[in-house]
Amino acid sequence: MAGAAKIETRRTDRIAIALAPGLAGLAGVALTPLYNVNPNMGTGFIVDSFKVMVLRGVGSLVGTVRASFGIGLTNVMIEPVYGAVAAKVVVLLLLAAFIQRKPEGQFAPKGRR
Repeated sequence: MAGAAKIETRRTDRIAIALAPGLAGLAGVALTPLYNVNPNMGTGFIVDSFKVMVLRGVGSLVGTVRASFGIGLTNVMIEPVYGAVAAKVVVLLLLAAFIQRKPEGQFAPKGRR
């Protein structure tokens, strides 16, 4: 479809394939002073990014920012009282309750139901 719209798909693919490992490398450089370097380094962030994805819905950059701030602030408010692990569990339970009420996400695009 992009090729039919006169977009150079091969060039776009090359740029994306070049930028993705570069950004991953920069993230690794930024996190090295804060965390130990090991093969399982990013697994703690995967769960949080999944929570943001589920909360925001599909295709909303503003929704991504708002969902990440909401999850982060909720986690930070609960953590001093109950601890880090309990805070993650409470946020996950709140997210599960939210999914039961609104399965399309908080910032889902308008469409037919």
